[in-house]
Amino acid sequence: MTISAVQGSTLLDFPGRLSCVLFTQGCPYDCFYCHNRSLIPLQGEREGVDVFDFLTRRRGLLEGVVISGGEPTIHSDLAAFIRRIKELGYAVKLDTNGGNPTMVGSLVDQQLLDYIALDVKASEEAYPVVCGPHARWEAVEETLSLLKGSPLPFEVRTTVYPTMQSSDLLRVSTMIGTVPLWRLNTYRIPDLYKETDTDRIHAPVMEKETIKGWIEENRERIEALHVTT
Repeated sequence: MTISAVQGSTLLDFPGRLSCVLFTQGCPYDCFYCHNRSLIPLQGEREGVDVFDFLTRRRGLLEGVVISGGEPTIHSDLAAFIRRIKELGYAVKLDTNGGNPTMVGSLVDQQLLDYIALDVKASEEAYPVVCGPHARWEAVEETLSLLKGSPLPFEVRTTVYPTMQSSDLLRVSTMIGTVPLWRLNTYRIPDLYKETDTDRIHAPVMEKETIKGWIEENRERIEALHVTT
């Protein structure tokens, strides 16, 4: 595993558990609004990061470990890494873009995960536009399907990015179908972004009250999705 950073504690990232967040390096996506752009290139570990020393010292204080990124599922040793974490007594949550259903399926089959947050980033046709040429809805759809067929608790997350319209949200809601939780995240301008994306980074974005209004207007159609903002 290539761990680039550690967030020492959080009450927000793992439902019901005080946790830390481990950020892996490397991601095949290139989302224009990415807040972890420095994690996209696959580079070496940050000097001084000793994950298991940190986790050993935090036993009894932390309850869970969130593995985020970047995209954790690009690392072939992810299962072995998680197994070591669970041997220390931690529950494990995975944040994933869903682009590697084979890896996610393997982790689920081995019962190595306690929770998953799956990002569904855009409507099917917009995936390459929003997330770069290597992003495809078909892989995410396969990941979503296997999660729906498993007993593992999970949620789906969508960031309401600039230029996204209510029609796009309705399309995404149709794509994901019925899930335990669909979390709509509000957009924040990232610190780092490509100069070529400047216009859409600063383009108008739906405000939280507008999103809530859209949810109310479409309540009957999306009620089963358990939407939250």
